[in-house]
Amino acid sequence: MPNAKSRETHRTFPPAAPLGALAAIGLVLLTGPAAAIEAFPGAEGYGREAQGGRGGRIIEVTNLDDAGPGSLRACILETGPRNCVFRLAGVITLHGSLMVDGEAAGDLSILGQTAPGDGITLTVSPDFVGKTRTPLILLRTHDVLVRHLRFRPQFPNTVRNVDAITVETSTRVYLDHVSGSWATDENFNAYGQTSDLTVAYSIFGEGVLRHSKCALLGSDPRGPQNISFWRNICISNNDRNPDTNHFAKSCVEVTDNLFYNARAAWAEIFSQRPGGTPISYVGNYFKAGPSTRDGISALNWNDTESAAPPAIYERDNVIWAPPGKSLTMVAEDTEPFIVDTPPCPLNAPTLSDAEESYREVTAHAGAFPRDRADRRFLREIGPIGEPGSGKLRKEPGEIAPIAPAEPYRDEDGDGMPDSIEARFGADPTVPDAFAHVDDAGWSSFDHAMQWLSDERIAGRYPD
Repeated sequence: MPNAKSRETHRTFPPAAPLGALAAIGLVLLTGPAAAIEAFPGAEGYGREAQGGRGGRIIEVTNLDDAGPGSLRACILETGPRNCVFRLAGVITLHGSLMVDGEAAGDLSILGQTAPGDGITLTVSPDFVGKTRTPLILLRTHDVLVRHLRFRPQFPNTVRNVDAITVETSTRVYLDHVSGSWATDENFNAYGQTSDLTVAYSIFGEGVLRHSKCALLGSDPRGPQNISFWRNICISNNDRNPDTNHFAKSCVEVTDNLFYNARAAWAEIFSQRPGGTPISYVGNYFKAGPSTRDGISALNWNDTESAAPPAIYERDNVIWAPPGKSLTMVAEDTEPFIVDTPPCPLNAPTLSDAEESYREVTAHAGAFPRDRADRRFLREIGPIGEPGSGKLRKEPGEIAPIAPAEPYRDEDGDGMPDSIEARFGADPTVPDAFAHVDDAGWSSFDHAMQWLSDERIAGRYPD
């Protein structure tokens, strides 16, 4: 299996036929935001219309090589709508970043839930000396969907500017159930004019000191942005839990997250762009840990080079600390900038109950199946109302080995398990991933990929 040749399934749609004619014969090509269908059933937030590889090729990842036929990099470097599905499990050690670079590189889905066994972890070789050491970079691109992958750099803290994931100047991006850790910069970084972005159900842990950061949501934008940071976990990062800095008329929401064991700062709200940062914090749980300094606040306006006051909406958030630590929800100098209504209507639904958010994300966030690092993170967080454990790191942790495993049977090469195709209107003897669309607009492939995600979270995988 590790050296098997790549197999692609091509679905051809008659380019001159009108949409109604295609629907009449059971073929509908759904590409780009005009299709007005979500990235997958249950997608939420400002990135939910990311189309990914919908309607395009199914490209199998059949080895763990850095590059070449059958590699993940080979799928990413293709153009046109495409869906990377995994026919093996393991750790992919890269020689430089995976770059989804440019307009032609968009329309991409990377679907880690298709991998058997313990799934897929990506890292960059610690011996790599080039400038691009972040495992995944999305650059000047659009319509990208990434699900159920782990990104774990292994560089010492002397190597600067390594993120786990970077999204730069890109639009319609959805990151779902990913895990990132041990970055020497941010574990997640939204840089430049990135907008229509959702980061959801993900775990970002143990950014490496000296520059230990969870997430940077507003970094050198050029105009208003729409960003949802929804139902994630930040654990044992020094600060930027998260860091925001946006133009007026942006819609930025940080909702239903769990922020644990920040040392120096939780939410940092800069306001250096014209008009000032508008932002909503709703339903988040801020839990102090052993590394958390006494006296810090969950929400803090940083007035460095402020261009205008921020507008901060805060509701249904909880801050908890063990005995001996005194913390506040809103810093005293931030209180004047708390507003009564959200700057934008909330786009992703919120539980409006921080304890329910805590339970939801500890049960369901991160790439599944969870690896040794994520399982440890969850143990360190501990139960609601009880002290946790853990500490900040000065060096990366160890990547757990992943044993070979058999993928589900997919004789027709359409990415879907043969055993479940019929329930979603597909034929296991025909490559028909996008041939059948239900009344709501979902293809058989859409349903099968969401079913696989649910199965992985439940601890199951098809034969």
